[in-house]
Amino acid sequence: MAESRKMDENFGTREEDWPEVDVDSDTEEGGEAMRRSEAALHATIERSICQRHAQPDHDTIPHALYVKAQNHQDQLTQEERRLLLSRGDIVGKALADPDSLTADETHQILFWPPPDVVRANIQRATGGSLSTPSELFAKGKDAVDRGQLGTMLNDDEIALLARSFHGMDDATFGPAERSRAFGVPGTGQAVELLSKRLGLDVVVFRAAAVHHMQYMAPMFPSLGPAQSLPMPGPVFTTPQGQLGNRQQPHDIIRAMVSLSEQHELGNVTDEEVVARNRDYLAALQAASSLSGRPAPTLLTSPWPATPPILPTDRFGSGPWPPTAQPRSPINVFHNDMHLSGYDVEPGWSALSEDQKEAYRARSETFRREAWAEHERALADGTSPFVFPSRQT
Repeated sequence: MAESRKMDENFGTREEDWPEVDVDSDTEEGGEAMRRSEAALHATIERSICQRHAQPDHDTIPHALYVKAQNHQDQLTQEERRLLLSRGDIVGKALADPDSLTADETHQILFWPPPDVVRANIQRATGGSLSTPSELFAKGKDAVDRGQLGTMLNDDEIALLARSFHGMDDATFGPAERSRAFGVPGTGQAVELLSKRLGLDVVVFRAAAVHHMQYMAPMFPSLGPAQSLPMPGPVFTTPQGQLGNRQQPHDIIRAMVSLSEQHELGNVTDEEVVARNRDYLAALQAASSLSGRPAPTLLTSPWPATPPILPTDRFGSGPWPPTAQPRSPINVFHNDMHLSGYDVEPGWSALSEDQKEAYRARSETFRREAWAEHERALADGTSPFVFPSRQT
């Protein structure tokens, strides 16, 4: 009898499931009452735990619908809008009916602080001359179009554009939370939809981020060469595979945007980002010179510059030798499972600790092999990082 009640998914929610227990537990009737009460209690606890940890099920919504909502809002049917709303979250609401969003919800989708905080941050940075994101964005876009971001905007204004209007003292700003959010289906499409409706161009925000990174790097010399962005000499030419014959600053910045997005998805390593951004920044400097615009002030170092040996990354891998293609635990997992970019981090997070440890062990084996090969190349004099003075 008790077992049949336990199998009932509603067991513990009805009054009759909780019998009076102020009876003698030594009697058959009292013992049965105690067992029923305990069973109802356990059922209630288990149901509460399941509800607390339940994750929204987005598998019933095809990816094509998210793309349609982003690019063809006017073509969505009522049934499609209802399906998007069935998510029960702000992303579904944004894609189904963006006009219904409040200002707070719009800011939440775009990873901005609340409206009153953004207004205060902008007023403080501009000395009270501006107060809205659209005003500061317009000023930034004009500066980027003119190639004068560093002269037309002050450092505080650039920092706000670079940090999605979060102040420098705002500890809630960071790439990790944003990366996890973009792993949720539909989030990227919602961000793109609202950005387009507001007339925002990611190139402006990325240009501000690049400038802000250069501004901040000298303040943290302990971070090493990876963050100080050593620049190649004047003989550098942009890799054709990455930029082709396009030399406009906007094209270069868009390439940097794409690289950053791939890095957030786990498809590009930290080392690749450092090396390729170094090339992009040099190309940006060259493009500015050819166009007659003032070139941005870039940090320099002797050339050739050895790619930095970075410390352990956030997935427990490293450092890797400068000549190796890093294979962090999440990269090994990615290759094994053949997941798409947006699915990598959620898939990794779903692994048990033992499964993650197995991937860390495999990554460590690859790393040791890479260092052994690097040391052999140095000893043989075949490594590109053996300078002529060291060769015999």
